[in-house]
Amino acid sequence: MWIEIVLFLFLAVCAVSDGCRRQVPLAVVWLGMLTAACFHIGGVMGETSLMSAALSLLPGAGFLLLGFLTKEKVGYGDGWTLLMIGLFTGLYQCFLILLVGLVAESAAAIVLLAAGKAKRDREIPFLPFLLLGMGVVVCF
Repeated sequence: MWIEIVLFLFLAVCAVSDGCRRQVPLAVVWLGMLTAACFHIGGVMGETSLMSAALSLLPGAGFLLLGFLTKEKVGYGDGWTLLMIGLFTGLYQCFLILLVGLVAESAAAIVLLAAGKAKRDREIPFLPFLLLGMGVVVCF
């Protein structure tokens, strides 16, 4: 459980920065990735194979590719953060966190559009929704 708390702290710092300044602090993300890698090497996270660690990077790599293909309509910071989440949680939980985050952000966007509080081209920070997704996945 304490590993999830460490990830939650890294993700919370990034989510607050993304929500307030629309910027993901990559130094915090890279420190989180280094921490996760050290946990894996030290055996703190149990036995993990190199293949499972590589597979856990798929959601983040997909988002980085999506950011490149859309000329950063999806920010690179989201992809880097998903790489960090994947290293901490593994492929399955990373996909669940991503799914819950996407559904929550979509619901918020629909509510904002329906209430007339936002236009279609408004950018909504994604990391607060990933933080919410992580909370939901860890609690269930």
